[in-house]
Amino acid sequence: MHLGRLREIFKGFHIALASIAIIALTLLTTSAEAQAISIQFDGSSFKVSGWKAPSAPPNRDWSSVFVIYAGSGDVPALVGNYAVENGTLVFRPTFPTAPGVHYRAVFHAPAGGAPVEADFNGPPRNTKPTARVEHIYPSADVLPSNQLRVYICFTQPMSRGEAFAQIHVLDEDGKPLNGVFLPEEELWDPAYQRLTLTFDPGRIKRGLTSNMNIGPPIAEGKRYTLVIDREWPDAEGVPMVEGFRKSYRGGPALRTPPDPRHWRIAQPMAGTVGALVVDFPTPMNYALLQRMLWVTGPDGKLTGTIALAHDETEWRFTPDSHWTAASYQLVIDTAIEDLAGNHIGQPFDIDVFQHVTQHIANNTISLPFTVR
Repeated sequence: MHLGRLREIFKGFHIALASIAIIALTLLTTSAEAQAISIQFDGSSFKVSGWKAPSAPPNRDWSSVFVIYAGSGDVPALVGNYAVENGTLVFRPTFPTAPGVHYRAVFHAPAGGAPVEADFNGPPRNTKPTARVEHIYPSADVLPSNQLRVYICFTQPMSRGEAFAQIHVLDEDGKPLNGVFLPEEELWDPAYQRLTLTFDPGRIKRGLTSNMNIGPPIAEGKRYTLVIDREWPDAEGVPMVEGFRKSYRGGPALRTPPDPRHWRIAQPMAGTVGALVVDFPTPMNYALLQRMLWVTGPDGKLTGTIALAHDETEWRFTPDSHWTAASYQLVIDTAIEDLAGNHIGQPFDIDVFQHVTQHIANNTISLPFTVR
């Protein structure tokens, strides 16, 4: 065979061997990378390790790559937020992971190959009591005989369906009273840390059968005790650290609607972040004071912090930025209530058929003030 032909054969053989080596090295590298990919769970978020995540998701959707399921069977994927942190893909569920729940995480590499799966149990169940009653509103220990609502604030999220078994009202002899609160679905804030209780309006509004036959839930001059049992479990099923008791006395009925013309406004000074202080003649509804009063200025609604004092007869607004010398408005939603559920310009007794939790109108009035 011609020498040149032999050289061509050997050259082709060497090229083939080199190609085979490159292919083998690529397969080994890919296999090693696949083996290096793992899913980690830190109790609140899920992470894909061993894979360099791009800044933008493939197909504009990270859920096509990484998905988490809670429970067993054909269940929908968890809803949450994805983020790339230092090249690591992280998923944080919208709702916190829960003790006793099984989670399954699945990662599909965009380059193909077998998916990577991992199973996790939720965070350890807390067995140490941490929940307490933080405060009960109204703060005062004398309540009008037509008091409408009570707010119980907890330090931790609480379990639902326990309120009417764990809350008791005792008379001055320590005897439990029945039919004090409206037997309806528990009214919680989104964090399940504030419970709203409504006294039975049928016993509050004059002219109704319950009011005439049984009388109001709070009688003027009588003493009562609101008791909350320690056994009330929090959201994780752990009883509270301790029970809670609040004593109060019945005062005269409050039937005159709030009148902002009688409110006193103490203006702050320009160039400061001092509080705007509003004083009321009588206590106001704790929860509604958080969202039915606000301040507007030349540039619109101001942001800041609201605080209450003196048994909810004082409202304090501290802005996030310094006050400037200008004209402002204290804006008031006319559906704001005093302790007896009276609205601005409308006594609670005026309509015996009005639902006590209904916000009928969305009207506002304003009180002007000037910062100098």
